[in-house]
This record gives sequence, C-alpha cells and structure tokens, in this order.
Amino acid sequence: LAAFLQPPVRTLKQYPKNDQSLEARYARAIAYYKWPQLDRALPIIDGLIKDYPNDPFFHELRGQMLFENGRIEGALPSYERAARLLPASALLRGDLARVQLAIGEPRSIAQSAVNFRAALRQEPRNTFYWRQLGIAYGKLDRVGESSLALAEEAVLRGQSAKASRLAERAKKLLLRGSPDWIRAEDILASANPGKR
Repeated sequence: LAAFLQPPVRTLKQYPKNDQSLEARYARAIAYYKWPQLDRALPIIDGLIKDYPNDPFFHELRGQMLFENGRIEGALPSYERAARLLPASALLRGDLARVQLAIGEPRSIAQSAVNFRAALRQEPRNTFYWRQLGIAYGKLDRVGESSLALAEEAVLRGQSAKASRLAERAKKLLLRGSPDWIRAEDILASANPGKR
C-alpha cells in the first residue's frame, strides 16, 4: 500500500535492492511501474509470480502494468489467471471485464459482459460496472440489456428521470415477462412512485 501511495523514490529508498523479501520485491515492482519503468517492473513481478504462482494479486498487478502501458492484449492472460485463482473477487472479475471490453472483438466483449455481471453480483452498487456493462451490451447490439444496465447506473446516481427513460426503452426491447423486463418495471415503479 505504501508503494502505491508514496513517491517511487521514497519506496526504493525504503526497500533497497539488497532486500529480497517478498514485501520489498513487491514494493519495488510497484515503484518502477509508477515511474513508469516497465522494463524494470516486469522482471520483478515475473519473479514473484514464479515464486508464488497462485497469488492472484501478483497476476493482477502484472496485468495492470501492461494494460496501463497500452499493452492490452498482453494484459489479458494475467487478468484471466488472477480471476481463475479468485473467481469470487469483484475487483478481479471487473478488471478482467475491462480488458476484454477494451480488446473490442465480439467474443471478448461478450465475455466482458459475463464478467461484469459476475462482479455486479458481489458489488451491485458499483456504478462503473453498470456503465461498462451497458457499453458492452451496446457494442453487441443488445440495446434492451444496454438500456437496462444504464438505467441501473442512473438509479444509483439518483437520476430518476434518466433511469425512467432508459427503463422504458429497455421494456420495449426486452422479452415481456423476462427477469430483465421485470427489473425494468421495478425501476420504472421506483423512479415514478406516483404513476404506479
């Protein structure tokens, strides 16, 4: 945590190269990543992964390093491994979904929707995940589901008029009586209590 919060120079002074403890190596990897010196950060995190192959957060950090340095497809295997190791983690499923959405191919976008939904089961009030899910469904031409996801985001942001408009659109496009259609009805009822 200190390595993420403090300047890299301070981290590297606090955890010099001769300290080969897990904590020091992890901190140096983060410091170099923040600098950014990916050529120095990656070998350290790769060494940690070699020593601790079942630690999901080392894989996640490797994916983050690559993703945030524009190497999106290279980040995917790291995020996939992290999510496989800890599938109930909303953070890891959400991060994996974000990478899959950024790749932009129909198959990866469809997988991103699955992972955003999994993340939302753990964090149903996460507006970022609802928005990204809406974008994913939009890119897949699943406009009803996209509208519903964006309505969920609007509800959480307290934007009743927007939520109502999006839920109305979703209702028109979704299969009548389906769970999503019923949820759109619920949003309409809560956004317009006097009309229902």
